[in-house]
Amino acid sequence: MTTSIQPSDLTFTYGERPKEVQDREVRGKASPRAEKLISQYYDAKLMLDCTFPSAYTKAWEEAKGNHPLLRRGLAFKAAFSALEPNIRPGELIVMSRNRYVRGASLVPWTANSAILQEEERTQRLSGRASNKALEDVTILATGGGVVAEDTEDLISISKRYGLPREEYEGMLEACRYWENTSVEETSWMWGKMHPEYDTLVKFKDAVLMSSDMEYGNRHGRSVNSYAVVFTLGFEGMKKRCRELIEEHCHDGENVDKVAFWLGTIATIEGVQAWMRKYVAEARRLADAESDADQKQEYLDIAERLEWVVDNPPRNFMEAVQLHWTAQLEVYNEMQGSGFSPGRLGAVLYPYWKKDIDDGVLTREFTLEVLECMRVKYTELEIATSTATTGILAGNTFNNICLGGQNPDGTAGDNELEILFLQACINMPTVSPTLTVLYDGKLSQAFLNKAIECNKTGAGMPAWVNNRVGIEYCMKYFQDEHITMEDARSWSVGGCLEIQPGAIAYGKVGAGAYSSSGINFINVPKILELVLFDGKDPRTGIQVFPEKHLPLETFDEVMDDFKEKFFEVTRIFQELYNFKTKSAFEIDQPILFSALTSDCLEKGADIDHEGNRYNRCFTTWITGQVNAANSLASLKKNVFEDKAFTLEELKDALLNNFGYESALITGNFSMMEQEKKDSNPDWERIHALCTRAPKFGNDDRYVDDIYVQVSHTFRDAAESTTDVFGRKWVGSMLSTSTHGPLGQADIASPDGRLAGVTLADGGQSPYPGTDLNGPYAVLNSAVSIDHSDFKNTQLNMKVHPASIKGPQGSKKMLQMIKAFMDQGGYHIQFNVVDSRMLKDAQKRPDQYRNLLVRVAGFTQYWVEVAKPIQDELIARTEYEEV
Repeated sequence: MTTSIQPSDLTFTYGERPKEVQDREVRGKASPRAEKLISQYYDAKLMLDCTFPSAYTKAWEEAKGNHPLLRRGLAFKAAFSALEPNIRPGELIVMSRNRYVRGASLVPWTANSAILQEEERTQRLSGRASNKALEDVTILATGGGVVAEDTEDLISISKRYGLPREEYEGMLEACRYWENTSVEETSWMWGKMHPEYDTLVKFKDAVLMSSDMEYGNRHGRSVNSYAVVFTLGFEGMKKRCRELIEEHCHDGENVDKVAFWLGTIATIEGVQAWMRKYVAEARRLADAESDADQKQEYLDIAERLEWVVDNPPRNFMEAVQLHWTAQLEVYNEMQGSGFSPGRLGAVLYPYWKKDIDDGVLTREFTLEVLECMRVKYTELEIATSTATTGILAGNTFNNICLGGQNPDGTAGDNELEILFLQACINMPTVSPTLTVLYDGKLSQAFLNKAIECNKTGAGMPAWVNNRVGIEYCMKYFQDEHITMEDARSWSVGGCLEIQPGAIAYGKVGAGAYSSSGINFINVPKILELVLFDGKDPRTGIQVFPEKHLPLETFDEVMDDFKEKFFEVTRIFQELYNFKTKSAFEIDQPILFSALTSDCLEKGADIDHEGNRYNRCFTTWITGQVNAANSLASLKKNVFEDKAFTLEELKDALLNNFGYESALITGNFSMMEQEKKDSNPDWERIHALCTRAPKFGNDDRYVDDIYVQVSHTFRDAAESTTDVFGRKWVGSMLSTSTHGPLGQADIASPDGRLAGVTLADGGQSPYPGTDLNGPYAVLNSAVSIDHSDFKNTQLNMKVHPASIKGPQGSKKMLQMIKAFMDQGGYHIQFNVVDSRMLKDAQKRPDQYRNLLVRVAGFTQYWVEVAKPIQDELIARTEYEEV
């Protein structure tokens, strides 16, 4: 019997909902050119191309014996040179990762097991700290362009990507070449040097965490820098490398530096060869084109590319093209996600302003270019394992930050950034995501346009607190002598990670190490280990030795929770240090490093502290709100009210309060669950657990416990030093991990049922439990100092009618300002009627372009997995703001 949890226990709307389903208020209209390009994207499948990895592997073998940095540069030169051009009619910005519209490539020197047949892969991963157990509970999306199953022509890789059958054996051969030498293989071998490696294996097998070090997303969540290449151009960078070689080659300590500069030169030569192929292709297309306008566009493309192959950009269009080429280079160079364009509006503005003033560019054409740029970013794909896809939900996290302050402290918004927002209104796509760095100095026109963009329902812009970002940079990079100018130039890398700026050549740039890996600790699972004496109740794995603690007081529970939280964090971070060090001579970034502030002059890649700022090793957590709610329930029900004993609660948890598991029913929110067994005791306990104090209601009882959980994590993360000898830092967001990690958890003392998705973000209330309105949520969220974390995350769902018209816009902006004034870091919105999402779940073919905000990113509804879809529907919908 399917039943709804009692309305008195959970409420999924706040205020009175309109009788009729309402669409979003704002809808823009894109140019016909952009509409045509996005329709091609909608029709495209996610495809793997073997050109780059095959050419790289062959050249790597041929370059055997060279210095690792030079060897890598020579392999990159061959790989980039092998890529073939693909220019589609109507494109203004050209170049793609490979020949497909939605094309990705495996990176076997980083991760080489995803292509193996399941039996062989399972055997290989046995006994390792892999994500295999996480994959077993991960449910992926199957709609849109996803190739979830084999077809007559395609082999499905990681239940997401299509690989042509005739290319499988060649790709398999390339992957087998990297056996025992890929990062995936060596990180396991190096990790085993740590005496507690077997404990990490238990962590992973119990799904106490999701970590993809072994699967290749070591780098990312960073900000790309264009200052060097925009100043010197590629030829200028090569010339500077040669000057530095001549200057430093006489000192025996500089051998590695010389190799880095030579590797940079080789990589640039490969990228230039790739670009020149596009020049030739554009000219070929122009020669064959009969339409005069299209012919001229091909010639313009050729002229732009021909210049920026060697030189820095002279105008807006050249700057846009060169930035895009650099963006693609980074994604082809490394297996990672979240290589964000950062303060791109500030970077491009001088070129745009000059062209506007000179009368060679119009605002209308600028909008068309920016709409097409949104399509290009949306086409970016990365190939990941099943587990990592479950974490990332297929997003590449390209974040453009708008507003904030200029390095001199003046307001950072400009007219071009308003056009960035308008382009998103006209062409709402999953990428690039837009984030407003909220600051009191920003113009009203800019803020109004940002709110208008929110009303499209695209989930962007997200709003982050510029003051908190600057405070974080000054606090966490003070030992590296950060300047106020660099702190003011900060930006978001990936979802929400604060990354300091790095002024170079008088331009806003970036120069911080990437936020390492995608590593999430399953916080409710830690509480399970407390309650069940170190054993994971789902799998029976004895993760920690039995302690036989009586747990007679709440303080004893809390003390053991904190101790285990510290141990999980410590062991994970220490092991990660060993594993990541194994990669430093295998997949170190070359040109990405050279583009980043200071690496070129230092002669060191980012893995060897070439960056200006290097304290960025990061651990994330998921489900901390569930953990805080569960601890509050334990405190009130078991130890204060003595409504039931701990043993009675554990019995109810193991029996899922009498309900069927979500893994069986396929319903992953608390809105609809299936009753399995009728037991009055379990029902009573469940009701009391559900009614216990919940985070997000401005209730100090539970908010103070949330603070304890957050501070425990902060202190645990910072108790370990990274490979550079600097302290790790903590981050609080979820991406999509609240889905698969929730699927691995049994029922919890907050009333959540087994397998049900966890609370999203780091500060979002659990769906249906925030009963006192949006301002109560904000008050709970500011119970911590947000500058203590590399990010925090708060998601809110509002009904379109609640923010309709000028008055609704004013209310929304006032709420954002109130949150920022109290010290909140981040807030983002889903502007949608939940009934529309329910209909989209039933009729996905009618909603191909429906966008939703998940957790730090936007995704097409049809490419969101059902556990996350259910959670999105269940998020409390505010009918009043």
